[in-house]
Amino acid sequence: MKDKICIATFSENAAAVIAKYGLGIELNDICISEALDAEQEENTISSMKKEISDSQAKTVIMHGPFTEIIPASIDHRAVELGLTRLEEAYSMCRRLGVNRMVVHSGYQPLLYFKEWHHEKSLYFWKKFLEDKPEDFTIYIENVFEDEPYMMKQLLEELDDPRARICLDVGHANVCTLPEYDIFDWLSVLGPYIGHFHLHNNDGMADSHGPVHQGAMDMKKVLQEIARHCGQDVTMTIESRQCAESAAWLCQYFRA
Repeated sequence: MKDKICIATFSENAAAVIAKYGLGIELNDICISEALDAEQEENTISSMKKEISDSQAKTVIMHGPFTEIIPASIDHRAVELGLTRLEEAYSMCRRLGVNRMVVHSGYQPLLYFKEWHHEKSLYFWKKFLEDKPEDFTIYIENVFEDEPYMMKQLLEELDDPRARICLDVGHANVCTLPEYDIFDWLSVLGPYIGHFHLHNNDGMADSHGPVHQGAMDMKKVLQEIARHCGQDVTMTIESRQCAESAAWLCQYFRA
């Protein structure tokens, strides 16, 4: 199971914890898109290579940029900017030999209706994927979505094996409408999920706490993942301090 567990590099002492438990790494170096600028590119690549080397990571996944990347943007130049940044991120993936990238959905509920977001997202992700090889996969991550059906509709209509869902359970726990819970997300989206972001919180603030401390019963979450999702799913610990979460998760899968 260790080959399916990663730790996000924004976590404190991530490289050391990855090396200790023999886990994978999720690179966060380009989450802020200016790291993709031409004058920063080589430094960014060098930094990521060092993180991979220092951690002795067994597997590598990239977290793509998310700053101001909004598929539903009305201004076509804003859409083009988002696609350009993702193309730059894809180029970095190729240079590092990485074939999996997490991307935020870009949903902004205070600005855009769900119907508009859906329509524009279909265009955006189809455009991005149109020239990508079969061995490259994006994982579209929920952030501000308040129910699971909008992401299900997106994946159904994309109908592309190169696009799957990254279910961030912490985001879902904070943003979901009262009539849904995390287990609804798992039952509705299970077949479409390829990756998870695991962290816990109090249901009010996206605090990225330890996976086993918070309002969610993480043991039950993991049981429902096994029930609803394919055996190929992977997961990244996104706790700000990852040591306790890694120990707990590794112990859970040994039990």
